[in-house]
Amino acid sequence: MNKTLVLVICTLILLISGTKKVSAVEHDLRAEQMRVVLSKYNSPMVGLEDVLISTAEKYGLDWTLMAAIAGTESSFAKRMPYQCNNPYGWGIYGNNKLCFKSLEDSIEGVASGLAKKYNISSIESIAHTYNTVSTDGWIMHTKFFMNKIKNAEVPVSALPIEL
Repeated sequence: MNKTLVLVICTLILLISGTKKVSAVEHDLRAEQMRVVLSKYNSPMVGLEDVLISTAEKYGLDWTLMAAIAGTESSFAKRMPYQCNNPYGWGIYGNNKLCFKSLEDSIEGVASGLAKKYNISSIESIAHTYNTVSTDGWIMHTKFFMNKIKNAEVPVSALPIEL
């Protein structure tokens, strides 16, 4: 009887006090993870994390792929041809130089091209067309950056925590 009475009283107190409902929400931290890596490399692509992720997903690509290829091809857009927005090396060979209006346009153009012209079932199948000269090295570097992004630790200050 005492246990029942205590339980009823506690329940009434909770109902009367109007306590706030507490719930846990899982936040998507992928953009923050990508930002950690892009920032570490002082990339001009910092701030484009949502564009990189949403564009990759729009075309059925791994969410890290567009950033990882830019890491492999241009050190995350730090080493591109003069006055040329193309961190992917896309259409750059011999005397050919394909440039985009902006980094955002390059992300869209290359992701679209990969989805339409490549077998995107694996990084290996992409690599055999994307880089026929040093395919194994390209695969190794691109996977390295993909894993680095996926395993990046987000600083507590960047977490979307509300108390």
